[in-house]
Amino acid sequence: MRKVEIYTGAYASGKSENAINRAIEYIKLGEKITLVDLDTVEPAYCMRPLEDTLRKMGIDLILQSDYFGLGEAGSYVTNEQINCLKKNQDNDIIIDVGYGVTGLDTLDILNDIDNEKNIDIFLVVNTSKFETRDVESILEYIQFNSGENKKPWKKISGLISNTHLGDETTIEDIKRGYEILKEVSIKIAIPIVALSVDEKFRNEFIEDKYDNTPVRYLNRLMPKALW
Repeated sequence: MRKVEIYTGAYASGKSENAINRAIEYIKLGEKITLVDLDTVEPAYCMRPLEDTLRKMGIDLILQSDYFGLGEAGSYVTNEQINCLKKNQDNDIIIDVGYGVTGLDTLDILNDIDNEKNIDIFLVVNTSKFETRDVESILEYIQFNSGENKKPWKKISGLISNTHLGDETTIEDIKRGYEILKEVSIKIAIPIVALSVDEKFRNEFIEDKYDNTPVRYLNRLMPKALW
């Protein structure tokens, strides 16, 4: 049974970076992956400039058709995006969902999503951002991001701690953000599935774990994707 992993989160949470790096991880394991950019809110900051790099790695891509965006109002989507679950059905699927006024309801446009049997939705949290700065604001964002259409599959499977301040990030920032998200995890009984950090911090973690949580090292490609 194929996997469908969906990455969501507030603006600049790092969801796109996590989705990309997850796709790269699976490719290195020999799996077939289709990576879908469903960010209809900020198409000017999308995966399209990374197309050649990602395709050379062996990742199948479904991308925004252009760079025109309408902010919170969103932008149009293509037939290829709407039918992404029908393409290469032997591939596992990773979907990057943009933030916005409808939250995860954006996924309702995808044909056949109700028939998928193995969906995981991961919320990427950067506590350096105002919208997710503390326990209360993260809980509020989770409620907002769940959208209006309460379908059975539309629930968060896991949290990803991704607190960073770009090049100014310190190990203390990373650990502080994790501890905030840990409080949220306990309150809502949803696990932290990973601590994502820039690969430059690789030597800071013993056995690639922190507090028994797996550490994922990110090759931050998205700064190259801003148009």
